[in-house]
Amino acid sequence: MQKLNFLNTRDRKELFNKLKDQFDFQAELDCLFFEGSDNKIFLLSKDFAKMDLSGLRINNQGLYFLKKERDGLRLSIEGSQLIKAKKNIVQLTKSQSENWMKGDDIEIDGNSGYVIVQQENDILGCGNLRNNVLRNMVPKERRLKSVTESDEDSLQSSFE
Repeated sequence: MQKLNFLNTRDRKELFNKLKDQFDFQAELDCLFFEGSDNKIFLLSKDFAKMDLSGLRINNQGLYFLKKERDGLRLSIEGSQLIKAKKNIVQLTKSQSENWMKGDDIEIDGNSGYVIVQQENDILGCGNLRNNVLRNMVPKERRLKSVTESDEDSLQSSFE
């Protein structure tokens, strides 16, 4: 099981200040925050302490939220969706988002550092925007191998 250190009030406040500066996130997440040895922050429900874990074999505790990098906070896909960012958001077209989810880097104007990647209302994760290239941060095991029409779209078009 991973070794995680509980973030105290001062560390939480520092983390939330960085989230506010980078993404204009101003809410509070009602959960426990833990940091692993590799600067990764995990979230855990406060109800976890009330659970009987005696009969369980636990591999990981918590939801991977972000990694503290030297040039900013790199959010996980779930972390990107939780914070409801108001700045440093990059909107992709449908074609760009399909390429993004396959693991491709995207050429796009900007030089902002870590940004939230979005297509319309769908938050796709976090990327690093440098020198007009949006670097893909989707883990290899979560990338799509191909993008096809949904079954609903193909059924609808067959009736037209």
